[in-house]
Amino acid sequence: MYRKTSAMTWSLVGFLLFISSLIGYVAYTYQSTRQAIMDNIDKQLLHAAKSAQLIIGDDYHTQLSSVSPHEYQQKSAQLTALAQAVGVEYVYTMIYRAPDVYFTASSYTKSDLRQNRLTQFLDRYEEATAINKAAFRSTEPVFEVSKDQWGHFKSIFIPYIAPDGTPYITGADITIGKVDALLQESVTKATLTASFFFFIAVLVAALYLQLYRKSMSTDPRTGFANRVALERDLSKKQDQHLALAIVTVDELEDIIGFYGTQVGDLALQKVMTYFKRFTHPHQVYRLATSKLVIMSNIKDGEAYLSQLIADFPKSSPVLTNPHLYIQLHAGIASGNKSLLLENASIACRQAKQTQQTVCLFSVDSQDARLKQKNHLAIANILQDAFDSERIATYFTPRVNPKTEQILQHGCSARIITEQGAILKTESFSEVVRQSRLQSKLTRSIFTQCITHFRKTTSAWSIKLSFQDATDPQLLDFIDQELRRYPQPQLITFELDEKDVLDNFNAMAVCINVLKSKGVKVSINAVSSGLLTVSRVMKLNIDMLLLDEALTTYIAEDEQVFEFIQNIAKLCGDKHILLLVAGVESEQQYARLSEAGVDLVEGPYIARAAPHVCNKLRQLNNQARA
Repeated sequence: MYRKTSAMTWSLVGFLLFISSLIGYVAYTYQSTRQAIMDNIDKQLLHAAKSAQLIIGDDYHTQLSSVSPHEYQQKSAQLTALAQAVGVEYVYTMIYRAPDVYFTASSYTKSDLRQNRLTQFLDRYEEATAINKAAFRSTEPVFEVSKDQWGHFKSIFIPYIAPDGTPYITGADITIGKVDALLQESVTKATLTASFFFFIAVLVAALYLQLYRKSMSTDPRTGFANRVALERDLSKKQDQHLALAIVTVDELEDIIGFYGTQVGDLALQKVMTYFKRFTHPHQVYRLATSKLVIMSNIKDGEAYLSQLIADFPKSSPVLTNPHLYIQLHAGIASGNKSLLLENASIACRQAKQTQQTVCLFSVDSQDARLKQKNHLAIANILQDAFDSERIATYFTPRVNPKTEQILQHGCSARIITEQGAILKTESFSEVVRQSRLQSKLTRSIFTQCITHFRKTTSAWSIKLSFQDATDPQLLDFIDQELRRYPQPQLITFELDEKDVLDNFNAMAVCINVLKSKGVKVSINAVSSGLLTVSRVMKLNIDMLLLDEALTTYIAEDEQVFEFIQNIAKLCGDKHILLLVAGVESEQQYARLSEAGVDLVEGPYIARAAPHVCNKLRQLNNQARA
C-alpha cells in the first residue's frame, strides 16, 4: 500500500510539474513573442512613416496652396503602393491649423475605393486626438492606439518641419485586429511547441545525460582527454613537483587548411600518441586545435619535459600519406597548480615569438603576465570611464611660427579614472584598438568637440583610425553632425600614414568622401622619406603632420633641416599645410620657422589642456607653468 501511494504521489508531482512547466513556457513564449511582434510592428510603422516623407519630399508642404488635384492623386497612389509594400493599412501626411488637423496626402485601401470614401486634399481629420495634435510639437516619433471611422489602429506620427518653417507629420496605421491575430497565433504555436518538446525531452533525457558525461571530458576528434578533463584533473592533484607543458604543433592549422580537418586531427593524434608513452600515468590532453598538454610529477619535471619535447623526431614524417613533417614549440611551467596553465601558455607564446623549441616560465615571462594584467586593468578603467562619462577632450594649440598666431587646435582623448587620475592617449590606445572601442571613443570625442566649437570660429582637428574610417555607423553619425555644423571647413580629420599606406585604395576613397562633406584631411606621422611623402601628397589632402621624432634633431642636424625644408617646399607648391609636432625648445621653433613650416605644436608652445587657449600670451604663461 505504501509503495502504491508513493508511486501515485510521485506521478501526481510529475504531472503537476509538467503542467506548471507548460504554463510557464506558454506564458514566457507568449510574452517574448508578443514583445517581438510589437517591436516589429513599431519598426514597420516607423519605416513606413519615414518612407512617406521621402516620397512626399521637403518642398511639398512649402507649396500647399499650389498643389493640383493631379499631384495629390499621384502622391496618394505612391503612398498606397508604399502601404501595400510594407504591410500597413494607411500612410499619410498631416498639417495642424489650430484647432484642427488636416490631411495633405493619404493612401487608400481597396475597401475605400469600393465605398468611395477616399481622403481628399486638406480634408479635416475630425477624430484627431490630443496625442495626434501634440505630435506636431514633438521632437521624436509618437505612437498611439485609437479608433476612428476607418477602424481601430495602432499609429505612429513623425514630426518634420518644411523648409519654410511649416510643421507637418507623416503617419502610418496598422489594424489592431492584425496585431491580435498575430498574438493569438503565437499562443497556439507556443502551446503546441511546449507539449512536443516536453515529451521529447523526457524520452531523450536519460540518454543525453549519459552521453554528455562522456563527451564533456573527451575530445571527439582524437579520442584523447580535453581541457575540461585537464582542469578537473589539475584540481584533484596533490603533487608537490608538478610540471606542465603546453605544446604547439606549428604547421597544424596550415595542414588543416590544405588537407582538411581529418588529416590535421590524425597528425595531432600521432603526436599525442607519441608523448603518451612517456607521460604515464598522466594523460595527454588536447587543449585547443593545435595545442596539447603533457604533465610530469617527478622531481626536475621541467627538465624531463623539456628533454622529452626536444627529443621528438622532427626529422621523421608524422604521417606518410600524405607525407608530413612538423615542428613543435612548447612552454613549460611548474609550481602553483592554479597558475600552471596560464604560466605555461605565456612561456609557449614566448617560445614561438623567439623561435625556440622550448621556453621555461621565468622572470621575463612574469613581466609578460604583468603586462597582460595591466592591459586588463586599463580595459576595466576604460569601460568604467565610458559608463560613467569620464572621457575628456584635451586641446593642443598649433601656432604659425611666422605670425605667432594660433591657427588650429589638435583634439585628443583623456581618461579620468575613478580616483581622478588622468590617463594620456598613449597609455590606453593599444587597449582601445584590441577591444574594438576606437569608434566609440572617436564618437565621444567628436561629440564633445562639436559642442565646444559650434559657436566659435576656431579650427580644430581630430584623429580617425582605419577602423573609424571603415565603420559605416560612425561615418553616418559624423555625416549627420556635419550637416548641422555651421562651418565644417574648420574641421580637419587626421589619418595615420601607416593606415593610409597599408590600405591605400580604401583610404583614398575615404578621403574623397570626407572632403565631399566640406571638411579637411591631414596625414599624420609622416617620416618614411620623400618617395612616400610624394605618394601621400597625391591624395586629396590639406595638411601633413611630420613625425615628432624629426623635431629632436632639427636644431643640430643639417640633413634633417634640409629634409623638412624640402617637404615644406613640396607642400607649399601643392598648397598643403605642413605641421611639425614635438617642439621643445626655442632653437627648434626658430629652425622650423626658417624651414618654412606652416604650423608647430609641442611643450615649448603649450601642452595639451582641458581648455582652449586663444592668445599667445596665454600659451607662454602655460608653457612656463
